[in-house]
Amino acid sequence: EAGRTWGALRIMANGPLNLIPYTICVNGTEEQKKRFIPSLLSADKTAFLAITEPNVGSDASGVETRADLKNDHYLLNGTKMWVTNGSTADIGIVFASLDKSKGPKGITAFIVDKEETPYSATDIEKMFGHAMVASELVFEDARVPKENMFGPEGQGLKIALTTLNEGRHNVAMGSVGIAQACINASVKYAKERKQFGKPIGSFQLVQKLIVEMVADTMASRLLGYQAAKCLDTGGRCDRYCSVAKLFACEAAFKTASNALQVHGGYGYSKEFPIERYFRDARGAMIPEGTTEIQTLIIGRDVLGMSAI
Repeated sequence: EAGRTWGALRIMANGPLNLIPYTICVNGTEEQKKRFIPSLLSADKTAFLAITEPNVGSDASGVETRADLKNDHYLLNGTKMWVTNGSTADIGIVFASLDKSKGPKGITAFIVDKEETPYSATDIEKMFGHAMVASELVFEDARVPKENMFGPEGQGLKIALTTLNEGRHNVAMGSVGIAQACINASVKYAKERKQFGKPIGSFQLVQKLIVEMVADTMASRLLGYQAAKCLDTGGRCDRYCSVAKLFACEAAFKTASNALQVHGGYGYSKEFPIERYFRDARGAMIPEGTTEIQTLIIGRDVLGMSAI
């Protein structure tokens, strides 16, 4: 429903209001849970999750941000990119390497509290999600208390990956919402818009566009429900969540394109919401693992062989 009405709200619900409290609940110490979860759930404070870097996108194992232990604290040095809520949040989870020679096993997570850890934040101009910010964060000898290490040392990548299935499912269902909004708008417009003396919805080719939208959206919704069932029962959900995200995001983009076509020139204007749906649908194909990454995950799960 959030995806259908306001894509930026869905993005906020995915990370700051959902994944981050969940991640702290699953991986944090009792003290960290008591300190951070109540204020996040009450929305007194907001949060961010910082994995992506200028040179690190799909390959999360290549984190370049460093964490160096100095007595009772760590010093963070590095840059994070595309951090949702980065400039406005009060706390965040930052992934950094304690030992580059260990590769992925050197990556560790840290909880960063803005009140005690200084860093700079610059918002990034983007195509979609205009109602929420995505930021570049720069850490320069940013002091993090030792007790803010999050999870076991060297388990940062594992922690990051455990959040992705929930995130992928959230993006998939948000894409279903975008697609449904496109259908609703297109059906209404096709009934009201008249050409050649009758509603354009009576034309076979316009009906074909709308039928494709409906079929793809129904399939996407069912794949999302299947992934949700797997997550609720605690099974191994990589395939279900990746299939749901892959199909739903591509279907939403196709549906938004069809909706734009149904609306003609008006679909390309800001007078109607279709151009926003189009941008939001395209944006969903990138976070929580790109379309290509989902394809590789599914292939590995089906064949038992990695293509990377």
